[in-house]
Amino acid sequence: MDSINQLLSSAKSRNTSQGVKLYEAALEKIKAASSDDEVEIYLEKIKHALIGIEAHGFFTPEEFEVVKVIRAMRS
Repeated sequence: MDSINQLLSSAKSRNTSQGVKLYEAALEKIKAASSDDEVEIYLEKIKHALIGIEAHGFFTPEEFEVVKVIRAMRS
């Protein structure tokens, strides 16, 4: 969750409302998850969303380093 918090902070500082919405929703769902399996499902959804942002949006170099950490998380 630290990685998602880092992306949320960066999205807020860059004033990217789509990123803020995505990361806030992801954090809420992960916190509300009732099992490790549910966390895994949300993690995969986040990874998929990050692929879309990478393809059609923009990550700063610092954000991209965080994205790589998220990609390496259990799956």
